[in-house]
Amino acid sequence: MASLFNDRRFYELANNKLASMESKINKLDKSDFEDSSIDELAEKFHNDMRFETPTLREAEISQKPPEDITINHRGRGYSSGAKIPGTMYTLVLPFDGYPDMLGVFPSSHSTILPKGEIEGDEIRIVYRVPVGEDAAAPIKADFDRNLNLIKEYLGYLSNDVNTFNDKLLAALKVGLERRRQKLDKDDETARDLGFPIK
Repeated sequence: MASLFNDRRFYELANNKLASMESKINKLDKSDFEDSSIDELAEKFHNDMRFETPTLREAEISQKPPEDITINHRGRGYSSGAKIPGTMYTLVLPFDGYPDMLGVFPSSHSTILPKGEIEGDEIRIVYRVPVGEDAAAPIKADFDRNLNLIKEYLGYLSNDVNTFNDKLLAALKVGLERRRQKLDKDDETARDLGFPIK
């Protein structure tokens, strides 16, 4: 099963977002500043560009029907790569928010990554159990540990997200003011040249 919070580091995501912000600001023209104040533009950009931490819907945890499977088993009493019958149990943890955020490695973290597979707005945790092995208690215990680890990582991610969002608004205002000053200076220089603009 794949690890969550392991695709890319938060600072890489944040740097990409800031580069995107700068690119969008540099596409603004004079009319954008005539129609809205710096604060209004900053708020609009902020709402569009801020990160959000996914939230779990724990009350809606469910499971898929058990499935018969064949397991490649390496264990005592079996030859290497022996195929034995088993059952697959899939527990489903729904969430709200952008799925990609569950792949972001936060700046704070523990030594163990939570496990899960993202499908739409669900985290699926899969257990493959050989026939004859006790399943319910070990699966429940492991799921609870994994769920607590997911919540721990969401807490780490939330700290990064809140810090970034708080700084983003100020950065937007600085970038927008710089853009407005450049446009004003460009117009002033063009006027000083004394030729008509066609």
